[in-house]
Amino acid sequence: MNTNYGLTNTELQIMELLWSAKAPMTFREIMDIAVTDWKKTWKVQTLNTFLIGLQKMGLVGTERSKTSSYNAYFPLCTKEEHIHNWTKKMVEVCYNNSFSRFVSAFIGNGKLSEEDAEELRKLI
Repeated sequence: MNTNYGLTNTELQIMELLWSAKAPMTFREIMDIAVTDWKKTWKVQTLNTFLIGLQKMGLVGTERSKTSSYNAYFPLCTKEEHIHNWTKKMVEVCYNNSFSRFVSAFIGNGKLSEEDAEELRKLI
C-alpha cells in the first residue's frame, strides 16, 4: 500500500531524503539530488515552495549551514513521529476523535481476531 501520510508525493520524497540524511542539507544539496537522482527539472522557486510548505507544516527546520552562508534544512520529527501525528489527526477529523469509531471502521463488518483483541487490551 502506497501512502503518503498526508503529504504529496514530492513532499514525501523530500522528507524521506531529509529523514535519511546524517546531517542538515543545504538547498543546493537537495536541488542536486532532485536534478540528478530524481530527474526533476525544477526551478529554484519550485524547491523553495516545497521547503516553505514543509516548514509551515512544522516538518522542516532551518539553520545556518556550517559549511556555507546558506540555510541548511533538517527534519523536525522522525518519520515515525510524523506518521503518529498524522494518524492522530486523521482519527480526530474522520472519526470525531473516537477510537472506537476508528476501530469499527478498521474492522468493518468483520470481527477482531483474538490476537488483535488481546493487543488492544494491553494498550488499554
